[in-house]
Amino acid sequence: TVGAGNPLDCDQPLASALPASAFSGSSELSSSHGPGFARLNRRDGAGGWTPRVSNRSQWLQIDLGDRVVVTAVATQGGYGSSSWVTSYLLMFSDSGRNWKLYRREESIAGFPGNTNADSVVRHRLRPPMEARHLRFLPSAWNPDGRIGMRVEVYGCRFRSDVMDFDGKSSLLYRFVQSTRNPMKDIISLKFKTRQSDGLLLHRRGRNGDFFTLELVKGRLLLITNSGTASPSPSGPGSVALGSLLDDQHWHSVLLEHARQHMTLSVDRHSRQFQARGQLSHADLDPEISFGGILAPGKSVTFQRKHFDGCLENINFNGEDIIDLAKKHRPQILIRGNASFSCSQPQSVLVTFPSAGSRLVLPGTPAQDGVSISFQFRTWNQAGLLLSCRHPRGSTGFVLRLRDGALRLGLSPSPGHVRSDIMAGAGLNDGQWHSVSLTARRNQLSVVVDQVGVSPSGCLSSGSGSECEASLAGFQGCLRLISINAQEVDLISVQRGVLGNFSSLDIDSCGIRDRCLPNRCEHGGRCSQTWTAFHCNCSGTGYTGATCRQPLYEQSCEAYKHRGESLGRYYVDPDGSGPLQPFPVFCNMTDVPWTVMQHNSSALTRVKGADQNNPHWAVFQYEASLEQLRAIIAGARHCQQMLEFYCRRSRLRDPQDGTPLSWWVGSTHGTRTYWAGSMPEAQTCACGLAGNCVDSQHLCNCDADQDEWTSLLSGILWARSGKGSFWNSASFHTETSYLHFPTLHAELSADVSFFFKTRASSGVFLENLGITDFISLELRSPREVAFSFDVGNGPCEVTVRAPGPLNDDRWHLVRAERNIKEAWLQVDLLPPGTHTAPEDGHMRLQLNSQLFVEVSAHFGAGSSVTYNFHEFYPLSTNSSPHAASFHGDMTLARERITFSFQTLQTPSLLLYVDSFYNKYLSVILAKNGSLQIRYKLGLHEDPDVFNFNFKNMADGHLHHVKINREEGVVFVEVDQKALSQVSLSSGMEFSAVKSLVLGKILEPGDHVDEDTARAGARGFSGCLSALQFERTAPLKAALHPGRSGRASVLGPVASSECGARPGIGRVREHKHARAERPGAAEQGKPVENGNRGGSALIGGVVAVAIFILLCMAAVAVHLYQQRSLCATTEVEGPRKTECASGPAC
Repeated sequence: TVGAGNPLDCDQPLASALPASAFSGSSELSSSHGPGFARLNRRDGAGGWTPRVSNRSQWLQIDLGDRVVVTAVATQGGYGSSSWVTSYLLMFSDSGRNWKLYRREESIAGFPGNTNADSVVRHRLRPPMEARHLRFLPSAWNPDGRIGMRVEVYGCRFRSDVMDFDGKSSLLYRFVQSTRNPMKDIISLKFKTRQSDGLLLHRRGRNGDFFTLELVKGRLLLITNSGTASPSPSGPGSVALGSLLDDQHWHSVLLEHARQHMTLSVDRHSRQFQARGQLSHADLDPEISFGGILAPGKSVTFQRKHFDGCLENINFNGEDIIDLAKKHRPQILIRGNASFSCSQPQSVLVTFPSAGSRLVLPGTPAQDGVSISFQFRTWNQAGLLLSCRHPRGSTGFVLRLRDGALRLGLSPSPGHVRSDIMAGAGLNDGQWHSVSLTARRNQLSVVVDQVGVSPSGCLSSGSGSECEASLAGFQGCLRLISINAQEVDLISVQRGVLGNFSSLDIDSCGIRDRCLPNRCEHGGRCSQTWTAFHCNCSGTGYTGATCRQPLYEQSCEAYKHRGESLGRYYVDPDGSGPLQPFPVFCNMTDVPWTVMQHNSSALTRVKGADQNNPHWAVFQYEASLEQLRAIIAGARHCQQMLEFYCRRSRLRDPQDGTPLSWWVGSTHGTRTYWAGSMPEAQTCACGLAGNCVDSQHLCNCDADQDEWTSLLSGILWARSGKGSFWNSASFHTETSYLHFPTLHAELSADVSFFFKTRASSGVFLENLGITDFISLELRSPREVAFSFDVGNGPCEVTVRAPGPLNDDRWHLVRAERNIKEAWLQVDLLPPGTHTAPEDGHMRLQLNSQLFVEVSAHFGAGSSVTYNFHEFYPLSTNSSPHAASFHGDMTLARERITFSFQTLQTPSLLLYVDSFYNKYLSVILAKNGSLQIRYKLGLHEDPDVFNFNFKNMADGHLHHVKINREEGVVFVEVDQKALSQVSLSSGMEFSAVKSLVLGKILEPGDHVDEDTARAGARGFSGCLSALQFERTAPLKAALHPGRSGRASVLGPVASSECGARPGIGRVREHKHARAERPGAAEQGKPVENGNRGGSALIGGVVAVAIFILLCMAAVAVHLYQQRSLCATTEVEGPRKTECASGPAC
């Protein structure tokens, strides 16, 4: 059992023991294909559930008997059949009504299904969910068969204590002060309601102090008040979290209060903040109200609407409040009708998910006209809500949403002009809005949210009408539809008994808030429609789909490189990082200077200042301290200037040497040295040089002369650094690389750098996860490619240049990936973009597995096998006929690169096998020539391609690149001309199983004779830098503590054989915190990936695979990626910090 705050092992099968009556479906093909036969690994009936027709309207439903925690689901196809589901949706409900779609990563709705009838595919739910009813909705299935499903649900029981509040009731909990945790108060609960407003809890203290947690327009609002101001839901003491919380589904709330620190969590979103004034948890009264404000014997000036809905598992510092109420404990006071069950009324909702969705309902006869009422919610500004026409072709009307307001249009009748009226405003805010429309005796009226408009218009009477909702465009949800005071039974519509519809989701509302959390960066303003969100970046200093691309350069040097002249510019030293751009003056000398200005650049005359009445000069810069530190950190040289003229104005007291003038820097330490001197030198520059106007004093000002004869000016402090704009690195060999910290780029990342090279192709950077990756490469002399996979399948953006990029000149590459799009630009060429799916995977999950140029020496008879699929043990209730877990890896294209060195012929260099007896082999023939064999058809002989190069078993290192695009194969050997051949045996490499290096241990009868002969002998020599698509088999095999994907037999050892003579060694540099790569459960996201690992050129894994003469200004900009190290003021000559502002 899992209850509030008590998570235990929760992975027991829940569906296998249920009776057949617990399973139901939309339809069944026959009595032996009924939903009662849908248990996993069972062969009852026809071996699973199959509906009468296979379409996206079918569903399989399970009643789990009680509300449970669901942690995983598993599916199979129909036993021994061609019926299986390849993808499906999962919905859940408490009551069997008002279904909600389960989403992973807050965006992914679907689950990959099966590739055959008997394999089991299991998906762990992250996060788990609580529900009684589950629905599996097939969205794709075997095109050569039907829908077929057997399922299992995993989880455990859920402990639930609930109370039903009717909008007038409340509960007061009083506790003994000494029993409370003195350090922190923790309140947790769950709630569900269909009301957008209502108070959840309230706690008060002395002098008007209190905090209140309430629903306001479907958002959870925490209002704090320290007694010094009037409370306001929109005031500075309020924090809002969550959205659309009035959906009649359970939502979790956690509130932590420690002194003035508060943390509010709603479902998966959290916010930390400081309570106003002195609102400490220790100063509040020992009582809390739930559902409404209940304060017997006290005046209540802060009135709020009571909560109408259900509360569950209310817990305060470990105390179960509802359990105390059930036991009638004296700490509990209940007022009103509150019951210990959740009996909220259920309304049937309908979702119009697309612009083509429609619902047609018959009108009931009425002599005096027609009346229609309903409620709707949407994000769209426009859409047709309703049209009503009379059967005789007389006047009808149309109700549409336009610019967020309702517009009611009368269809003109003979002799009359069409008229439109408008009602409401801002109705596309995602809230429920009520509409009541009446047409009687040539009069038309519409009421929106209890505000009515009654214009005149012509409307002929009729005996009946037909009303049609959403003919062209409305996307949103409707509920409580009534025609002539009779509520429409939408379940009858769903069953085909009443009216007709197309492309509707009945009994659920699929609205989502795509602006929660706000994915617009740098203060961009988020707006949304039903299908997408958009960012308004105006005034932020950034642009792009998510306001990530900076509008301004990082430094004056960058502006000079652009050809700009001196003047004022905005700079953004951390690019896409959190610092905002700020203005500077750029002096474009041979070495550009960046001047940061403040509010006191002119000379200020000071009169009458003394120790009792000092004069303070405070310098306010146009940049913040963090911005100043960033610009200083990126400068090659930085200095602070100061001018000080004196007339009868000493720097030190002549009696005791007390400083009379000083300056204070950013660390707030007093500094008494001046330009040309050093900290604590007790002298000025003239004293050090021995040329002061009065030899008795060490500073000119201390001579106390009655004329402006002394000038103290110059560089107050200076700092030298390396700068950052033209930091460069040279890659002289194919095995050279750069080592960087781990790339943290789950939601967004950008990379920019200059490069120049003579090489025709090569990888700039590459980062690998278990399945995800991100890569930038020079694909050809004229093409740069940016490719990645965040779980939606490989995506690629390319930019082609009109001329060669390997011209040994500098070229700028900028790439960005965010949840809206991927973007790539080379120099000033038009950028390439790739739009991300709105409901696809968002998070790029990389781990700390390293990929470098790994080389291995193979001894005689040795073998390395890399399995592309992990194999998992079957569940304890599985039958002996069930197959092992595996997915279907089907390739229409693949890229393979490797290097080898051997004296043996024949030799097997590489062999890739599939579950369907398809294969690829790369061998050296007996004469040492290279042969590539593809067998992609089930019945055809393999395609054999001979490349008549010289004998390649000559002991030298050779490089091979193979790139297949469906039926065309491109081969490059030792960077010579590309060869192109065509396949005849097929174009899809389906169900790829494993890759073998060296000896083939189980060749099978489907392998041709030459491949079998080479595979029996294996390979003896060196293999290096092997990559199959995004997989590094040698790395997996030689990694200490390798995962179960790779197995090694015989003498295979890490070697330096891949390094060219005289070039140096190929080494792996491993971060101390790097962990072994773990295999992910199929459908399971990467978990606990080590974020402290190392990377090469921008991330965990990066390889420079070509001879690059120089790459400069590698800048990987990520949130919280850059650590700004400020120079601090210290006692000593080496480190100082500016007093008033640097020029860099």
